[in-house]
Amino acid sequence: MLKVEIHTNEIPDLFSRFKDVIGERYWLKRITSIKEDIRGHSILADYLAEENVIAFALARCSNLVDRYGRIPMPEAENRDLYPAISLAAQALSIMDHSSGIEAKKLVKRIRGAFKNPDDMRAIQLEIIAATHFVLRGHSVAWPEMEGIGNFDLLVKDLGTNGLEVECKSVSDDKGRKIHRREALEFLHLVKPKLQTLSRNLQSGVSVVLTVPDRLPILYKQKQELAKRVIDSVLASQSMMSEDGSDIRVSGFEMKTLGIIETETGAKISRESIDRVTATNNRESMILGNNEGVIIFVLQSRQDDTMLKYVFDTVSESAKNQVSKSRPALFLVGLHGIEAESLLNIAMQDNDPKQPPTALRVAVSDFLAKQNREHVIGVGFLSGGTLQPELNGVVKSGGSAYVFPKKTSRFWHQDFSGLF
Repeated sequence: MLKVEIHTNEIPDLFSRFKDVIGERYWLKRITSIKEDIRGHSILADYLAEENVIAFALARCSNLVDRYGRIPMPEAENRDLYPAISLAAQALSIMDHSSGIEAKKLVKRIRGAFKNPDDMRAIQLEIIAATHFVLRGHSVAWPEMEGIGNFDLLVKDLGTNGLEVECKSVSDDKGRKIHRREALEFLHLVKPKLQTLSRNLQSGVSVVLTVPDRLPILYKQKQELAKRVIDSVLASQSMMSEDGSDIRVSGFEMKTLGIIETETGAKISRESIDRVTATNNRESMILGNNEGVIIFVLQSRQDDTMLKYVFDTVSESAKNQVSKSRPALFLVGLHGIEAESLLNIAMQDNDPKQPPTALRVAVSDFLAKQNREHVIGVGFLSGGTLQPELNGVVKSGGSAYVFPKKTSRFWHQDFSGLF
């Protein structure tokens, strides 16, 4: 039912068919809207490109077809196109094995997903999960499309009567007090003046803006807050604003940064930024030269609650989406978490000398609660990569960290070693 292998020589025809079925106006309209956003806020360019990677790749394909009549074979080796072509191939294979009504539902869903990156990631996660089970030789059904359930997948030949799988895609913004886009828009306000101030620096300057909860909503208020940040830096003095925002300015020695040399040049590590600013994985901007830099960090005084968001979402789904008459597995796609990072979390949890991670503690609490006997596990999937192998085959990779619940009365030996 589901296409699990793509050859690069198939890419031109796959795109041509996907364009006919979905309609290129949906991704081209999205790209036009993004370019208008970038025109006023250039700092958003990389963020919007990452958020809309499928639309950008398909627009690239459309441009190639306009220019050459079809995608030239050398472009089939362009890895930037693979996520979009993978989605196209698998969506088309699902439609080929669905009824007309079911196929129309999927077409409508894909068209709508170009407006919302979260929806597009959700579709990708469901297809990734389905592909995983099909590659293992299992039969997969799509309950929502077929009108037989409200969960994402039914793996029909696992256990005694199948395994229900519900997928939840989680972006970096979920649970954050300051979302990435609004953080970047604020950085756009302070960047020009900070950039000017950083050009002749001979040492490091850390500037940390901590807002009480969230950034102001009104643009004028944001401008006023940005001006207070600049004034604080000019005076080389920390200050507290009337609205409760704290601006902390301090100096540091450049040698403490721990600059890393990469193929594309020098890079300041996340750990170094956190150390010199006394923050933890917050939105940051670095401006300056080899002699000195300004590191500006934006954060909320309130804790980010990504894990709370994840398990609130999964708890609601365990209560209302799955049937409770069959075993259920929840798969959470962590957008922005790379395979290595997820593996490091798993390694810490499996090291008896180290404390359990916050993820493991949260999963244990979730699985231990009552009325979840039907939940046989929760799994977390990292971001994946697509790359060409021998003979033009494109394969995907990533990592999974799965927490099984073998004490559930729904547990079956089929569920061991699924990932």
